[in-house]
Amino acid sequence: MANNKINKYIGIIAFGTALTAVTGCTDTWDDHYNSDVSVSGTSKTLWNYIEDNWDKYSRFGTIAQNAKYYKDDTHPVPTYTYADVLNSGQVNTVWIPDNSVLTEAEYEKWLAMSQSERPEDGYNVQQQFLGNHIALFRHNISGNAIDTVKMINGKNLVFIQNADKTGSLQGIALGDSVNKALLNGVIHDLKGIAPFRYNLYEQLKYTEPRTKFGNYVVSKDTTYFSADMSIEGLPDEDGNPTYVDSVYHTSNRLFSRNTYLPAEGIESWQMEEKCFGAQINSEDSSFIMLMPTDQAWDAMYEKLKDSYKYAARYSDKAKGDIGSSVTISGLDPDSLQRMSINMDIIAPLVFNINKQPKKSDNTMWKMEDFVNTKGEGVSYLLNTYGDTLRNIGDWKTTDLFDAEPVQMSNGYAYMVNSLNFPDEYLMPDVEVEIENFGVFYNTEGNGTYHRIGSDSKRYAFNNTSFKDFTDLYGTVSNNNFFYLTGQTANAGPRVEIKLKGNSPTAYVPGADVMSGKYDIQVVLVPYWYMTLTENGTVLSDFYKKDTITVEQNPDLGPNDTIFTYKQEIDTEYVKSYASQFQYKFNASLTFNSDGSEKSRQSLARNIVYDGQKVDTITVAEDFEFPTSYKNMRFSYPVLTLEGATISSGELNPKDPNDPRFVRDIVIDKIILKRKK
Repeated sequence: MANNKINKYIGIIAFGTALTAVTGCTDTWDDHYNSDVSVSGTSKTLWNYIEDNWDKYSRFGTIAQNAKYYKDDTHPVPTYTYADVLNSGQVNTVWIPDNSVLTEAEYEKWLAMSQSERPEDGYNVQQQFLGNHIALFRHNISGNAIDTVKMINGKNLVFIQNADKTGSLQGIALGDSVNKALLNGVIHDLKGIAPFRYNLYEQLKYTEPRTKFGNYVVSKDTTYFSADMSIEGLPDEDGNPTYVDSVYHTSNRLFSRNTYLPAEGIESWQMEEKCFGAQINSEDSSFIMLMPTDQAWDAMYEKLKDSYKYAARYSDKAKGDIGSSVTISGLDPDSLQRMSINMDIIAPLVFNINKQPKKSDNTMWKMEDFVNTKGEGVSYLLNTYGDTLRNIGDWKTTDLFDAEPVQMSNGYAYMVNSLNFPDEYLMPDVEVEIENFGVFYNTEGNGTYHRIGSDSKRYAFNNTSFKDFTDLYGTVSNNNFFYLTGQTANAGPRVEIKLKGNSPTAYVPGADVMSGKYDIQVVLVPYWYMTLTENGTVLSDFYKKDTITVEQNPDLGPNDTIFTYKQEIDTEYVKSYASQFQYKFNASLTFNSDGSEKSRQSLARNIVYDGQKVDTITVAEDFEFPTSYKNMRFSYPVLTLEGATISSGELNPKDPNDPRFVRDIVIDKIILKRKK
């Protein structure tokens, strides 16, 4: 009667992965789930009981006789049916719809699928019908309780029990006959068919016709053989093991992480594959997911493709920190484009409701509230990949959910005909905070990061502490800037800057340069800001002479006064002081051009910065990058800044009456402003 291997399969698939989900609200574990309960007075199995009541349960029973038990969606257990499952030593509970509630049309559908030669049909009978009415162990009604029951198809169904022996399974009322105790389980009549819902992954995989999005997700499935779980038979003639019954596991690399790289052959992967970072196949999770139709998929691909033009050759700067690089050649630009666009379409589509910012009343969102309002009023959305989507301009976070929500077993899906992400997210500006040491890179092969002097350093600058000045002369991004000096007193600095986003305040912090046009901007900082931060306080020279206001206090004597001092910034002094520290610099760019891995182009020479205030200087307008660096692991363009050559006659920084140039550069960040 018993088949211990099948029992093991059922336990692993249906119960072992989510044991904690099967809990009772008011009853003890033993009341419901003890598989060792002694049943006196009967030797009947669940299947014997169905046979004895064939007039009542023949439709359910006939389907069970024909339906094979599936270990996964492609591997049935040969000659082992659901009738065998119900006749085995495995203890189960069956909520059984009788012939009066299982209509002729439903019966014919499930019977035809159970007899089909297509594995997907047989598997769907298990998952959507039979397995949706059977759970491991005994689930007796012993009082008032609301339980979440893990069915053997993996679904979590709500089982409501009342002390008067009434109740429901997933909203379907129990029949008159409940708690029918049998040798290997319990049977409850059900006045209907328990509703089945796909989880988000199943919706993509099994809905026909499968969408392009669904095909992409399913293409990342990997099925592997488990020798430990399989039954080993006699070795073959060469002494190799054979198996009389094999166990397979299927996983999908998009689910469990944010990015994926293979364990072997990693050096050939020019891109790290983006993933959901969400277990969209888990029945114990709850997500909101955008599911693009083919119309939405094609429209987004068309929108992005001009920004994703790749080359056959790139400079690989994997070892850039030690001043070397190699050329990667023989790449397939079309394959890089497809991979990059596809994964950028799928990565931002999933949202965990528990990770969203609180509502305006400081309470957490509930799934139904969020779905009903599309999260109206949420200050930002955080997807499971880790991107933050903010309301900007005319774009609202609610624009994403432009479809009716469809309830899944683990959340809600929006089958959208357009992916309404903001352009600022799809084609973002690239913001490089220069004070981060990681942005320096040198191609001269001298083993150093950059050609700057030992006095070069990062400055922390508190915008709030010097608010009177920053209100007039500009704030510093991220409360930091960098001071660049030359290696000698007579040489200006020369530094190469990795054009790969690293600003934590940017819309997309880690943005890459894409093919297309950008304005290239350098944000410079007044030299005298260093004076402010080095002293920790503002020197009196920066203020006009104190203005004294005299007030008479009527409660005090005639000789008692209150003196009020009001300091005012001496803008003329600041201008004079700043003029001592003007400087000139040059800018050039190294990038991929016309299939070559390296081209250098001068952008601007002898740019004069007057040193008065924080200033954004454009060194190139509408500069068009012919190839994209989006998602490339080790490749990026490089901006070179260097102090312009200054003749001895120009250099006289100590005389305020003779404003001249210095060689040093004080810089906040680089901005590549995307031109739409």
